[in-house]
Amino acid sequence: MIRFLKCCVLILFFSVNAFAKSATVHITIKNYKGSIFIHDSGWSYDLTKNKVNVLQLDAHQSASYTINIDQPTNLIFYLSNKFFNYSLFLSPGDELFLTADFARKDHQVTVTGKGSNNNQPEIFALTNFNWIPFKGDKDPDRVLDAIKKQYFLNKSILANYIKVNKPSAAFVKNATNNLKYFVPDNYYEFSHNNNFFRPKDQLTKWKKIQDSIFSTVKLSNNEALTAYNYTQLMCSVVLREMEAMWLESKKTEPALTKDRWSQLNLKHETKTNRVMQPGGFDQIVLDRYFSGKAAEYAYAQTIKLKLVRADYPAVVSMYNHFKKEYPHSAYVKGFSPAIAELVKKQQQTFNKETVFAKNNGTQLNTLKDVLALTKGKVALVDMWGTWCSPCRSEIEKNAAKLEANFKGKNVNFIYIANDDINREKEWKKAIAYFEIEGIHILANPKLTKDIMGNVKASSYPTYILIKKDGTYRQTTSQQPVNVQAMIKEIETANL
Repeated sequence: MIRFLKCCVLILFFSVNAFAKSATVHITIKNYKGSIFIHDSGWSYDLTKNKVNVLQLDAHQSASYTINIDQPTNLIFYLSNKFFNYSLFLSPGDELFLTADFARKDHQVTVTGKGSNNNQPEIFALTNFNWIPFKGDKDPDRVLDAIKKQYFLNKSILANYIKVNKPSAAFVKNATNNLKYFVPDNYYEFSHNNNFFRPKDQLTKWKKIQDSIFSTVKLSNNEALTAYNYTQLMCSVVLREMEAMWLESKKTEPALTKDRWSQLNLKHETKTNRVMQPGGFDQIVLDRYFSGKAAEYAYAQTIKLKLVRADYPAVVSMYNHFKKEYPHSAYVKGFSPAIAELVKKQQQTFNKETVFAKNNGTQLNTLKDVLALTKGKVALVDMWGTWCSPCRSEIEKNAAKLEANFKGKNVNFIYIANDDINREKEWKKAIAYFEIEGIHILANPKLTKDIMGNVKASSYPTYILIKKDGTYRQTTSQQPVNVQAMIKEIETANL
């Protein structure tokens, strides 16, 4: 079944103009008890997380949903307790009647009404590439052959679907663009996931094939923004190129300097000062590869991804740049309320329960030094970094809950920021923004190495439980944290 969700965000595209028309879907799900989740068009312009509409089936096991659109788009719905999803291609004025029966083989899906020629179940014979059998391949030939084989199979399926169902011109354009980007998207995503930690000298052949594939398509394509594979490729390129730029910047200098950036072969060298700002890497990548409507879309989706990763300084910085570049974009109006709240929260000062170790803890060199700060008490140590998106997300979701649960119970929370030694200002801003209580340490490299070595950890965040007697271990619950499980671990250590 066609992929519909990924690390970047739900890929839906909607007009930047005011909504003028609508399309309606009437859904009947027989022999099913539960809810229907629908990703609405408003989600595209809303910077808040998890914008999902929930439909409850009535006594006849039916529900209706109307979406406001002024050009063709995709609407995805799925069921709350079944592995079942359906992606509808909707045009203004469409009215579809979709029926499924979970007591029947293959759910017996039928689609009728205006626009049904674009949404027959046969279209789901189109499948994406299954990369699992090729994981670990050092040579690209085998995986490339498999991707191409799937491409030609999908091409045949699509041609037959068009012949039999006679879909609209808009559907054909969208499906054709989606097929066009099938090979680039799947090869790029697989090659970068598969080869992330390999030396550059082993990647020459992979890169040569990638360049050859990319020469056949436009990376910035304003006409393909409703095509799933294209928008997935956009998301992957921004993420991977940003990662590569960040890794390159870390090779010779731990601190970011303008002199270092002048050596990075940036296309926009006159704007190297931008990389010193939050979201600077992303902005350079976006400006380098995209223009027009494609850039507008890519910017908006990257801002949303930054929000999901709790990188709020980057969200605000990128939004301000985006607003100047695209002042009339519907995303500007849609994002504005959430941005205002973020800006307000960035003005917060430290929580009264926030404590900084002497000299910010920069002179602590060993885990033994940290243990001395919490002698006789149970402590939870959070090894994190302001640059680490999982770290920020976990702190935002769980820190206040854990601290509140153990308020007044002789338990310390110690937050040790790693690889942030030259980012004291950003470090303290993050602590204030997330309202993190507890003891805070800005680790020097010696301290980081000693702690991670002693607990045999290599990634962030890492959580360490210190008992009253000074013994320590990694917690059983690591990222993503199960808060209740973590609470039980701490309670047991506090007995």
